[in-house]
Parts: sequence; C-alpha cells; structure tokens
Amino acid sequence: MKISKHKLTTVFSAAIVFGIIASVGDAAALSDQDKKFLTSYEKIHTALAADDLTGAKAAAIELGDSGTDIAKANSLQEARSAFEKLSGRAKTMIAGQSGYYVAHCPMLNKDWVQTSTTISNPYGGKDMVSCGEIKK
Repeated sequence: MKISKHKLTTVFSAAIVFGIIASVGDAAALSDQDKKFLTSYEKIHTALAADDLTGAKAAAIELGDSGTDIAKANSLQEARSAFEKLSGRAKTMIAGQSGYYVAHCPMLNKDWVQTSTTISNPYGGKDMVSCGEIKK
C-alpha cells in the first residue's frame, strides 16, 4: 500500500496538533484542592523568604497533613527542609500552568515555585532573597 507524502504529512501534523490540544487541556485542569495547596504553599514561600518561621508554620497548618513537618519545625532550617518536599509536589502540579514559575538557587541547588518573575528565595531567606533564576 502506497501512501502519498502529502497524506502522511497531513496525518502527522494532525496528530501533533491533537497532542498539543490535549496537553493544553490537561494543563488547565487544576482542581480546587490543587489551588488551595498552591495558595498555602505560596504563603509558606513568602514567610520563609522573610525568615518568618511563625508565619510559615501558620500557613503550613492550612495544608493539613501535608504541612505537618513545617508546622512542627523548631527552626527555619527544619522548615526549609520540609518545604523542599512541598516544592516537589508544587512543581508537578504547575507543569504547563500559566502564572507559575519554577525558580532555582544555584548556590543551594534548590528549586521552588513562585507566582512572580522576581526571585524570592525561600531557602536563603533575607540574606539570599534575590539569589536564583527562573527555570520555567
């Protein structure tokens, strides 16, 4: 069976377009629970960037079981270590979403999610608040 190059190109192009449409559809599917997680995550991020352990702990309580390690942290170092686990979850959630950015601190080799393109490093706190770059 002989298939013309034109037909093959058309079918291939259509498959790519449908794949792109499907991935955009998936990206738009943040659940209300995901949005709530990301809102609390952003509050924790902001508090840690300001070296505010009390604020980070209060925001972590909003996450329920997911925020337990931060809520029980006795130091900023403990809270930041627990935040790293939440960052992995946040990065997965926001894949393909607009309005969210993955940032990276090369000095500490840590990633986090933020809603602004202005770096606000939660791992370095006030001393390193601007250390990092947007990855995605």
